[in-house]
Amino acid sequence: MKPRQLEAQLESLHEVSFGWALSCCGHDRTEAEDVLQTTYLKIITGKARFGGRSSFKTWLFRMASRLAINRLRKTTRREKL
Repeated sequence: MKPRQLEAQLESLHEVSFGWALSCCGHDRTEAEDVLQTTYLKIITGKARFGGRSSFKTWLFRMASRLAINRLRKTTRREKL
């Protein structure tokens, strides 16, 4: 996907993406903002690439979900120590 197309996709999906991240982060706005920012950075820097095996929205939401889950796991581990 070309950079301009990518930017347009992210911009058009931002509001619903934030809502998704918010639900994945237990409605913690700060955590959701961090998760979404990390998701966008991975996409923009090329660390995550859209392969076209699903819709862009599904792929984006799955990435945000995985990041939220990983952050929760790290936080839970720290609290146990």
